[in-house]
Amino acid sequence: MTMTHLEAPLRKAALHRLFWRVHFWAGLVGAPIVLFAALTGLVYVFTPQIEARCHADLDRVAVGAAVRPLDQQVAAAQAAHPDEALRFVVPAHRPGDSTQVYLRAAHEHHAHAGRGEHDHGLPTGSIVYVNPHTGQVLGRLQEMQRFKTWARKLHANALQGNGWRWLLELGASWLLVLFATGLTLWWPRSRARGGPGWRALLPAPGRGRRRWRDLHATVAIVLGLVLSIVLVTGLTWARHSGHNFRLAQDALGQSAPKPGKDLRSTVIEGQAPIGWQRAHELASAVAPDVSIQLTPPDGPDGTWRAENFDRSQPTNRFTQVIDAYSGRLLFNSGWDQLPLLSQATAVGIPFHRGEFGLWNQLLLVLAALAVVFSVVSGFVMWWLRRPPGQWAVPRLVADDVRLAPRWVWPVAALLGWALPVFGWSLMVLTALEACRLLAMRRTAAAGGEGVLSPAAPPASGLRPPRRQPRRRWNDRHRAAGSGPR
Repeated sequence: MTMTHLEAPLRKAALHRLFWRVHFWAGLVGAPIVLFAALTGLVYVFTPQIEARCHADLDRVAVGAAVRPLDQQVAAAQAAHPDEALRFVVPAHRPGDSTQVYLRAAHEHHAHAGRGEHDHGLPTGSIVYVNPHTGQVLGRLQEMQRFKTWARKLHANALQGNGWRWLLELGASWLLVLFATGLTLWWPRSRARGGPGWRALLPAPGRGRRRWRDLHATVAIVLGLVLSIVLVTGLTWARHSGHNFRLAQDALGQSAPKPGKDLRSTVIEGQAPIGWQRAHELASAVAPDVSIQLTPPDGPDGTWRAENFDRSQPTNRFTQVIDAYSGRLLFNSGWDQLPLLSQATAVGIPFHRGEFGLWNQLLLVLAALAVVFSVVSGFVMWWLRRPPGQWAVPRLVADDVRLAPRWVWPVAALLGWALPVFGWSLMVLTALEACRLLAMRRTAAAGGEGVLSPAAPPASGLRPPRRQPRRRWNDRHRAAGSGPR
């Protein structure tokens, strides 16, 4: 039998070993990070229930007969905290809601930055809560004292600011690779070709590593769609991969419409600009039924900006720019104006945050528990397979790399570009593997090993899969993370 006859099975076996090695590296790099992300995500997903108990005294008020003008409510908040600058206001939307006035402390070293806030990933502003019926200030919280903000920042950057966002991005990127390679390694033959087909999803009876391997695969596959949505949506607003995603959106014409930076109000001499109450009335007249965030003008010719504060209702998204003197609508965009890709992200991000209700929260809980189980079961499988005193790293030799299908390399390069943090780490791991293979080659040359003969399978195990009695078991129970026996 010549090398030509063995080409297809050799390439298949080489790809299997390459993916198994990558799967191992993905688990080694990503497991601790994704474990942290899953556990903190479990905390964040129950935000509505926790906030309802922790902040009810500030968020809720007794319903009164009349509502004070919004100008009076904002003035009361500013009078209580005159040293802080006003950012935006969220007027009471439903009966029993309080009005939220967002303030920020002055940053002397950022005083030139205008209305922008430099929080470096951890909000430093505060929220003043006002009773809309009495105008009484109910209290004040630092933004980081809100459970939702604290839990979100814990999940996003471990409470360390933007400088640590790359770490969570690294874990999410490698988890995506972990899932893709695991799915490829597990994929069974169809029943028509003598394989188990969909029955491979049913864990076989037994104990030990075999049972762990089946459960490891089944749990990941069953919840794979939810996990994939969570990972992709998270990466679309990550720092580096999110930047590339926005570039792709712009190139495809799929970005959400944005008001031009040159939109300014027409100053009318002798006329005062409209106030909070009037701006709120104008915005509410054309806005969907959703909680509104109002941002005041940033100068004499500045404009009012209104947008949805509640992000859990994608179809009620809107952005408005209002002339501060005439009240004329200078810009208005809503759900119907969003391109398809922007609509998809508008739905995907609230899903990622569990904002669509209890069913959404339960799905995310299952996904997070699936990630925890995958990490634990992967470690258990490795431990059971590991010979005493050895690392039991999946084997990969130079011939595996040489015989791997050519499409692997452009796919890896494309992923490395789309997910920059993954790409940087992949280059480091590739360099380490190259050094290891080079060292193996030099050792083999020094030991006088012969050159691979195309007429015979190499001693490294690079040979076509053997037809053995346990073939059907292997096809049926090959789990994500398993390798050639």
